[in-house]
Order: sequence, then structure tokens, then C-alpha cells
Amino acid sequence: MDKWAEKLFPDPVDCAFGEGGLSYNADNKEMLINNLALPDATRQSLKAMESRISATCTSKEGPPVVVNTVGEYFGSRFNQFSLPIYALNAGGGCMSDFYYSFTFPEKAKTVHDNILQRTGKDLKIITESGRKPEFEDDGWITDYGNYSKYTCSMIAYG
Repeated sequence: MDKWAEKLFPDPVDCAFGEGGLSYNADNKEMLINNLALPDATRQSLKAMESRISATCTSKEGPPVVVNTVGEYFGSRFNQFSLPIYALNAGGGCMSDFYYSFTFPEKAKTVHDNILQRTGKDLKIITESGRKPEFEDDGWITDYGNYSKYTCSMIAYG
């Protein structure tokens, strides 16, 4: 199982990239990997996703791009990855919120416990109807009942 997500977010709580970033440019239909020190295999996994993305901007503030892809994140298998999208021209131009997420077909507690066991990091679990956490550059898990989502946010909510 490909573990590129662990290379991208090695600390699931403090998950900021520093000066780097990853986004999808809808104008050029390409994944942009900026200033990230990633192994070649991880870069190849990310670039391979480009062919599965057909997203374009539909409004000034579009939702992130969702890619159906499989991988493993600290013991839990995910089936979707979301990343920011932007375009200057396509669809009139847009910029989505700057966050990343992985969707797991398992319960939030399982994802939480797997991450805790492998990294020692105790992520907050919020419910689907709960308010967004009020912290910046942090990761958390949202419980949707029969599936869960790990989110790494680069923006402040409040």
C-alpha cells in the first residue's frame, strides 16, 4: 500500500508544510508541488493522480479537488484525497480554501487510534454537525458515522 500521505503529512497534528505546498492548477491541469522535500516515489504518486482529475473552477471560491485514490495513512486505508484548486482563467478563475483531507471507509475512532498508536499524536475528533475547530495549521478527524475524514487545515477558522 502506498504511504505517500505519511511523507506529505508526517505530523498529523501540526501538519503545515512550512514554505511548501501542494495544489491543483486547473489552468494547466497539473498538480503543483512547491518547495516540498519529498522522495521521488512520493512525487510520482502525486503526479500520477493528475490523469484522474478533471476539475475546473465553477466559482470564485471553489471547493477543493477530490481525487478517488487509495493509500494508507498511519495504519488506516483512505479512498479519497482532497487538495486545494486554483485557476486564473479556467471557469473564470478561483481559489479554494487551503486545506487537505483524506476520507477513510472506517470509523473515526479507528483512524484516531491508528494514528495515535503509530505517531503518539492524539487528534481531536469532531462530529459532522460540530463546529469547525478554531485552530490554525492543525489536523483533526471528523466523524461521519460510517466513514471519517482526516483534515489538515492551513487556514484559521473563527
